[in-house]
Amino acid sequence: MRYPAAARFLRTAIPAVIHSYQTALRAVRSPLVMDRQAWPKCRDQAQAIVEDCITTLNGDQPPEPVEVWRYSRLVGADRADQGIAVAESIRAVEVLWNAMQPIIRTAVQYEAPARRASALLLISSAFRYSSGSRLYAGAVGYGEATARASDGVLNDDAEAGASEVAPAHAAACSALSRREREVLEMVAKAMSNSQIARRLGITTATVKRHLNNIYGKLDAVSRIDAVNKAFGRY
Repeated sequence: MRYPAAARFLRTAIPAVIHSYQTALRAVRSPLVMDRQAWPKCRDQAQAIVEDCITTLNGDQPPEPVEVWRYSRLVGADRADQGIAVAESIRAVEVLWNAMQPIIRTAVQYEAPARRASALLLISSAFRYSSGSRLYAGAVGYGEATARASDGVLNDDAEAGASEVAPAHAAACSALSRREREVLEMVAKAMSNSQIARRLGITTATVKRHLNNIYGKLDAVSRIDAVNKAFGRY
């Protein structure tokens, strides 16, 4: 079942959700918002979770789990490198859910009365699935980074994930246009075609065209293969 009215309102409210989320994290002095390096990825993960809820309300499928897994695993490794405990990620999910409550209650009011309870349940299920998968992948990445650090092994993957997007392999990406690199960087953040289109202000057809060009230039067979060859980090 689709809930387009609730989805439309929730999309317009994304900035308000993120603002409330950031304010709530500051109130508990979470290092995820107090640390300037940690906040951008924390914000991106929160927005991706809200986007997944919207996608589900529209009756569509969220991004492929493997893409979410890979990016969230890098985020977890990055947080280990920054000394931010896994417990902070768990707390942040609950803070985000609480921050979303007023917006969610308003969003479901845009649906017919008989549909509101099921819309609320769907949002809750989508949120728990999206946040849970990201938490689990992040915990795995955190554990791997911690184990490597304790063994005295340089954590190349975590260092690569310390920036918004890892530096691309020059040889692999030299043929890509600026727009194609932007698209691929968003793919590496586990964003769907529709999310990329909205972020860049282009159509999903244009995103697909860019991806096809990227596949051809990198000799890639999938989104993950393209990210692997461009960023060389998995």
